[in-house]
Amino acid sequence: MYQRLEEIEADTAEARAAVVLTGLGFDKDMQVRATKTFSGGWRMRVALARALFSKPDLLLLDEPTNYLDIPTVIWLETYLAGWPKTILLISHSRSFLNSVCTDIVHMWNHKLDYYHGDYESFQKTREERTKSQQREYESQMEHRAHIQEFIDKFRYNAKRASLVQSRLKYLEKLPEVHAVEPEPKITFRFIDPEELSPPILMFDEVCFRYSPDVPLLERVTFGVRLDSRIALIGPNGAGKTTLLKLMMAQLQPKSGNYQRHQKLRTAYFSQHFVDQLDLAKSPVEILQEKFPGRHIEEYRRELGAFGITGPLGLQTTK
Repeated sequence: MYQRLEEIEADTAEARAAVVLTGLGFDKDMQVRATKTFSGGWRMRVALARALFSKPDLLLLDEPTNYLDIPTVIWLETYLAGWPKTILLISHSRSFLNSVCTDIVHMWNHKLDYYHGDYESFQKTREERTKSQQREYESQMEHRAHIQEFIDKFRYNAKRASLVQSRLKYLEKLPEVHAVEPEPKITFRFIDPEELSPPILMFDEVCFRYSPDVPLLERVTFGVRLDSRIALIGPNGAGKTTLLKLMMAQLQPKSGNYQRHQKLRTAYFSQHFVDQLDLAKSPVEILQEKFPGRHIEEYRRELGAFGITGPLGLQTTK
């Protein structure tokens, strides 16, 4: 038993756990709290820490950067870059794939294609393969058409019967090259809104707190113009989502001034989709409720642009 404890480095387990948890954003107080006291995003970090701590031979990661802030993602990239064993991960973050991966497996058209290198190398190699396949396909189609023309011309000529038969057999033996199937594209359409005089939104010395003893946002001052493009960055719990809810007037500031243009319309996409959707309704019904008075085909077209086509748009969202 002592030998097994030594093999799993039991004497350093707590220190190693603390390193992983600290890297994932847990301070000393958070590391000793019960897991049930954390939100869903922080519980996901606990599950990720457990997977990293166990040092498996095969580490399977499904969207590990979801709910992670930028410093934590950077830490995880560095940590995994030095991982001594096999990692298989799914991710939509290009920079994360470039930092961690040495090979890419592309699942497309019911098969797996293998590429050596990071995501950027995969993109370049795949583009070259695609162009090469399309050139080969077009060349073969042209070659087949030329042979078929000969067959059609001399099909009923008895003197050329043997030549026609040999051409037919040749066509049958030609390896089939498929045309490149284009990947479906999602198109975002941003309709120009009515011009509004600036500022469309103004915060002046705004303060907010959920608990009287714990300030969250203090003396926030900023303005938003119609052409503003703003990113909110900061650790989990800093108050980013709270600030968005204040901007949409879902929460009211405890002090300070908040001004909003009377014609301002806002749309909100939450990280927790269940906060926004009635799961008992279909996608078409959800759009009908949000934007009433339009023809059903308009809702279907809008959903179709995001890949929700046919019967899928009429299924309940759950």
